[in-house]
Amino acid sequence: MKKIVSVSIIIVSFLLVFANGSAFAQRHRLTNGEPYDIFMSIRPYYMVVQGDLSKNYEWGVGGNLLLEFQLQDIKLSAGLEIGYNYFYPKTYKVDFLPRKYLWSASQIPLTLFCNYYFTKNEKLKPYIGLGLSTVYGKYDYSLSNEKNMSVEFGYYLRDYEGQSGWHFGFVPRLGFMFSLDHKNAFGFELGYQYYFSNGNMEQMQNFTAGLNYTFIID
Repeated sequence: MKKIVSVSIIIVSFLLVFANGSAFAQRHRLTNGEPYDIFMSIRPYYMVVQGDLSKNYEWGVGGNLLLEFQLQDIKLSAGLEIGYNYFYPKTYKVDFLPRKYLWSASQIPLTLFCNYYFTKNEKLKPYIGLGLSTVYGKYDYSLSNEKNMSVEFGYYLRDYEGQSGWHFGFVPRLGFMFSLDHKNAFGFELGYQYYFSNGNMEQMQNFTAGLNYTFIID
């Protein structure tokens, strides 16, 4: 009889926890008793190139590693992410002249961000966020550099017009996280990267779509 009662209590407790969406909630608490979670995420993504960067590059891919601290009661988090971006270059061709090949571009972005989660439900967590970002990169801006074009031949004279340096901007995002258990979660995110021009570094705009894998740290 005692075993049946014990098992019944365990089953009822599990069902109540699952029904409330608290499968991995409130494992950590601050000194004031407020629950929190720590997430470590990996996010690969695809970039649709916009703005000035689209003159020289067709598309991009990248990936970020994130560390995020979430306060559960106020549904707000703060975090840091670092990553790598790669952009595929365009080519240029006129009759009777060799094809103009651009160099690929590489970037290392570093972003501080905040996310707001619309629900305390720990099974499905939609969110909206904003990040302040800086990125160091090297790219070829041959096709957008008018000084590099020969008016007479309509062709770009130099093989490579390279720029490297820092960009500063912001990164709004919208996504959700779905937890499989108390340790693992997956998600999807849409984002927009906007970086201001800086000297010869052109303005950059990218739409991003990525997948998340999140590990919940105990």
